[in-house]
Amino acid sequence: MNIEAPTKVFLVCSGLGNVKRGFESFTQECFDALSQEPELDITLFKGGGKSNYRQITLANFPRDNSVGIYLGKLTGRGAYFIEQVSFVCSLLPHIYQQQPDVIYFSDGTIGNILWHWRKRTGQRYKLLFSNGGPLSPPFERWDHVQQVAPIHLQAAVEAGEPLEKQSLVPYGIQMDSQLKILSPVQKATLRGKLELPEYIPIVLSVGAINKSHKRMDYLICEVAQLPKPRPYLLILGQQEAESSEIFQLGNQLLEPERFQIKTVAPHQVADYYQVADVFVLTSLGEGFGRVFLEAMSYGLPCLAHDYEVTQFVLKDEGYLANFQLSGSLANLILQVLTQNNDDSKYHRHQSVYERFSWDRLRSAYVDMMHR
Repeated sequence: MNIEAPTKVFLVCSGLGNVKRGFESFTQECFDALSQEPELDITLFKGGGKSNYRQITLANFPRDNSVGIYLGKLTGRGAYFIEQVSFVCSLLPHIYQQQPDVIYFSDGTIGNILWHWRKRTGQRYKLLFSNGGPLSPPFERWDHVQQVAPIHLQAAVEAGEPLEKQSLVPYGIQMDSQLKILSPVQKATLRGKLELPEYIPIVLSVGAINKSHKRMDYLICEVAQLPKPRPYLLILGQQEAESSEIFQLGNQLLEPERFQIKTVAPHQVADYYQVADVFVLTSLGEGFGRVFLEAMSYGLPCLAHDYEVTQFVLKDEGYLANFQLSGSLANLILQVLTQNNDDSKYHRHQSVYERFSWDRLRSAYVDMMHR
C-alpha cells in the first residue's frame, strides 16, 4: 500500500516575534492550527522570539532596528524592505536543505525575492501568497493566491487573473465553540486588575496608533462629540511615527480619566475584549480586518465603516455607517450602548465561529496547500 508523503510547507513571516499586526498574529495561529494535520509537514519561520519545535527564528534586521533603518534610508527602500531581504537571506539555507513543496507567505517582498531565487536556481517549491493586505493584481510571480474576501477575488478575476489560480479562504481565528460571559463580579475584578473604571462603558479600538490608516484621530474626535458623561475610550496598538499626534489630540479633547492609549502584548488583548462594551475600527479600508473576528469572538458589537469587506466579515451582526462623516460614529456609539444584551453577544460569537473559526476552516487551508 502506497502512503502519500505529507506536503512540506514553510510558513514564513519576517515580522512575527517583533511586530503586533494582523499578518503576524494570523501566521502564528495558522501554524498552531495546522501543525498537527497529518497531511502537512509544516515549519514556521519567524523574525523574532525564541526558536522551538518546528518554529525557527531567523536572523534579520527588524524594521525598528537601527541598522535596518539606516540601510533602508541608504537604499531608499525603507526598513521594512531591509527586514524582508535579510530574513530571506537567512531562510535560503533551510530551503536548500529541506526542499519544501510550498512556501506560504503574506509579505509581498518576500514572495518576489523567493520567485527570483527559484528562477535563478531552478528549485521547485511553489509560492502561495496570502493576500490579506491586499495587493492588487497581477500575481504572475506566484503560483497560487489566497483571497480572504470575495471583493478581492472579484477584482482579481476582473483584472484577468485565472480563477483556478486562486482560492477564496478567509482568515481563521482560534476561539472557543461556546461563549463565556463574565459575571458582573468577575468583570469588575478584571477591570480593577487592568486599572480601568468599574462602571463606565468602555469603547475599545485595537490597531496601529496612527491617523493615515486606522484614523484614531477620527475616533477621538467622535468620542469627544458625545454628551457627558462620555464612555471611556481605550485604544490598544503598536506605536508609530504618527502616534504622538494621537496622544496629543486625546489629551486635548478628552478628560484624562476618560481615555487611555497603550501597547500591550498580544496575549493580553483578550482581557480587554472581555471587559469592553463596544469595539470600533475607524479605518476606511481593510484587506480583512481580523480584529473584528477577535472582538466578535468575545461577543462585542463591532462598529465599522460601511464597505464590501466589513459587510462580508460582520454580516448582519455588525453596525455599519459612513465614517467619512462627522458625527456618524458618535451617533452609532450612542445607539449601540443602549441596545447591547447577552443574547446578541451569543449571536455574534456563533456567527464568527461558524464562518471563521479554525474548527471550520482547517480543512479548507489543507486543501488550498495541496492545490
